[in-house]
Amino acid sequence: MYDDESAWHNKFYKEVTSKVDEDIFKPLYTTEREDNRVGRPNASIRILVSMMILKEGCGCSDEQLYEQCRFNLLYRRALGMVTLDEQCPAIDSYYGFRRKICEYEEKEGVNLFDKCFKQITKAQAIEYRVSGKAIRMDSKLISSNIAWYSRYEIIHATFVKCVSEESLSRIENQLVRQQALDFFQEDAAKTVYRTDSETMGKRLLSLGIVIDYLLTHNIIGDDTLLGRVFSEQYDKSEEGIVSVRDKKKVRAKSLQNPHDPDAEYRGKNGKKVKGYSTNITETTDEPGKPSLITDVKVKGASAADNGFVQDAIDSTKDVTGNDVQTVYTDGAYQSKENRKFAEDNGIEFIANGIQGKPSRFDLDMTDEHTLQVTDKTTAEVHTAIPVKEGRWKIPVESPNGKKTWRYFSKEQVDKAEVRKKVESIPFEERKKRNNVEATMFQYCFHTRNNKTRYRTKIKHTLQAIARCAWINMRRLFLYDLEMGLQMATK
Repeated sequence: MYDDESAWHNKFYKEVTSKVDEDIFKPLYTTEREDNRVGRPNASIRILVSMMILKEGCGCSDEQLYEQCRFNLLYRRALGMVTLDEQCPAIDSYYGFRRKICEYEEKEGVNLFDKCFKQITKAQAIEYRVSGKAIRMDSKLISSNIAWYSRYEIIHATFVKCVSEESLSRIENQLVRQQALDFFQEDAAKTVYRTDSETMGKRLLSLGIVIDYLLTHNIIGDDTLLGRVFSEQYDKSEEGIVSVRDKKKVRAKSLQNPHDPDAEYRGKNGKKVKGYSTNITETTDEPGKPSLITDVKVKGASAADNGFVQDAIDSTKDVTGNDVQTVYTDGAYQSKENRKFAEDNGIEFIANGIQGKPSRFDLDMTDEHTLQVTDKTTAEVHTAIPVKEGRWKIPVESPNGKKTWRYFSKEQVDKAEVRKKVESIPFEERKKRNNVEATMFQYCFHTRNNKTRYRTKIKHTLQAIARCAWINMRRLFLYDLEMGLQMATK
């Protein structure tokens, strides 16, 4: 098994480890200044990258990974360490490499690990002749590894994280100083549990006044996190009066936990998430060829699915070297901009639905100015009366029997047209998107209730990319096994 070329560890080395281009990570260790250059790690960068992918592939902790890489011969072979004399990279080198990738993206806005993933996938696509002319995509809400705080706990935890008892003791106003110290020393969870809503509202206001005092008097310096939570949770009049913002006006992108400032809130299909939305794009199954993931993007949980489409198409083109001709999605990816983008680039955009419930009325533009409206409940057909450009109305009977008017806009007419086009697509064609659901399942297979062990957007991005690199390797591994069995039976 150890020397079996079809075994997973040898396949991993062939399709992942050996394909890593170490030059991609040169910017981490070189600068324009000769006196500011950082030495490369003692370990091979190729091995460090492969360790990151192995970790997410097997769902193990860093300590478990390190132990396996030291003593498990299959893991060592997968990393290209074929003799017992070869030393496993020190865990500090592994942590340092990950940290440098994160720091570089924060500074330069470029994820080198993502570039490496695409370089590996490109080599795999060339080897297996995957065209990428047809793709499908889906998104998954994933929770960050943070506590689920109430509104008061979010503000209080941020306050405690950003201040120190020593800085609070410098407050000149004795009343504010005592209030600040009381807030600093309290257990917010117990306070929330024991306090009624009216009293909690007063405490929210008192805490906001204290934070405003700290910010305006520069007690804690330039702390953007505390300033951010104040601007998101409170209003301040021109006279300087602080008030608690109506919770309905607090945005989903507001701070959810000071330990993960990037996490966002979203409720979808009865589920609530504080974390991120991961979008995965893959090639559709071609006869006799494997499917490969070509693009992975992570955004805040409140991000709309239709915002992923254009970047995913461009990334797939870069990876496969071919123009995308067909895109399979669900209704959430529909938008006017995406349809225009697809039309301008000669792409067939196939969605298996459209967001929103079907209307009671069927709208049909019989010519440039005439709108025909069919009431689906009564089967009545009306020729709509133009009100102004892009707006029409028809007479309808209200529940109390009185005559009233129902208005329609150009936007509603366009949406009805899109819905008809979607419904006219053959079911066999629309269902080609469905297999991407299996990919999403595999992506979050090692999470607990769709909650990762990571915090911050960059770390979730690294996790998603590494997991998808593993999925690609497994697909090629299973594909080769299947081809081998077919050859053996002939």
